[in-house]
Order: sequence, then C-alpha cells, then structure tokens
Amino acid sequence: MPMLFLGQSAIFAPSMIQQAFREGEDSKPMTRYCPQCGAALARNRVGGELRNHWRCTGCGRLHHDHPMIVLTTFIACGKRLLWVQRALPPKQGAWAIPGGFMELGETLAEGAARELREEAGVVLPPAELEFYMMGTITFINQIYVAFRARVATEDTFAGSESLACRYFSREECPWDEVAYPEVNDAIIQAYDDLDSGTFAVWHTEMTAARYQRHKVRQEH
Repeated sequence: MPMLFLGQSAIFAPSMIQQAFREGEDSKPMTRYCPQCGAALARNRVGGELRNHWRCTGCGRLHHDHPMIVLTTFIACGKRLLWVQRALPPKQGAWAIPGGFMELGETLAEGAARELREEAGVVLPPAELEFYMMGTITFINQIYVAFRARVATEDTFAGSESLACRYFSREECPWDEVAYPEVNDAIIQAYDDLDSGTFAVWHTEMTAARYQRHKVRQEH
C-alpha cells in the first residue's frame, strides 16, 4: 500500500506529489452508473449547492464516495525501523513501512495490528500501538492513520504480501529503493523522534493547493 505521510520540510510541491500518486491513472472523466438500476449518476445538489456525492438520475438513490482509510505502523527496535519489501504491485520489490487499508468490522488499532501481522509477522495487541500521525490527502480521497510501537527483538516473518522484512537504521535504509520517496519526510521524522526519544502527535492536511503539517501534542 502506498505510504501517505508528509512532513513540514518536504521539498515536493503538492502538485508534484499529486502527480506521483496518480502516475499511470487515466485522467479522463469517467461516467458513473447506479449499481441498483444502472442509470447514470450525477452530482447531487442540496439547497441549490453542488455537493461531492452522487444521485442516481433513474431511481434517485444517493451514492457517497467515502474516503479510504489507510493504516500503518512504525515499529522500532532500538534506532531501527521495520520495513517490508512489497511483493505485490504497485511498486513491487520496493521498500515501505508496513500498512494497508482498514477493513469492515475493525477499529483503527485492530486494522494496523492486522496489517503488521500479515505483512511482517509481528504480532502486537492493538492496545500496545500508540497513536502517532494522521491526516487527509484530498486529491486521492484518503485518510491515513499511523501508530508506533517498540519491540525487543527484530524477529519477523514475511507474509504473502511481502518479499522480505528488515529493520533499517536511518543510515542503512535503501532510500533509492523506497516505494514512495515523495513521502519520505514523515519517515525521516520518525527517525528523528527515535534519535531524540521524544514523540509528538502529528496532523497533516494535503490538498492540490497546499500542504501543511503541525504538532498536535508533545509526548515523551
């Protein structure tokens, strides 16, 4: 899954990051159809205002495009962070922080713990995951939530979605093989926090026009 974290010192403009995430996608407008009756969908108007959801031109049923929630976890052993080498496209063979999409019926921490177990074989109770980062990326309709945790050993087991798992220090990290280098700044922030031993809670807002990250709370 794509890493979706950006820090305040990122050198990439929002338009560059937006283009990177949309690489390979068809930018032509696509007609949407109602799954109930098959008629075309049109943007809905409420009180004369055009909204970001849809109404069927046939049966009138409303359809909402809810943002997808991406969960990830920064796992530290000493000064090293856990990385997984992706076995599936996109970015097959590249390295990323373990994570994936939230599924029905699970809490945020439960989903993050599940992704961690599936991709890296690291089993941690959801209650042991500390809230770390969150934000919105409006142009790809995603909300991301990141947790953090520490482990005593570097034991891992690559699941079906991973070619390998490894703990890297900042210096050991294969930065030229990272799946989404345009979002490396948040990972650098995690390494900075490991070095200082002080962790903040971060909030990020990214739109096609702006990028902003700020500290919500300081933790020790």
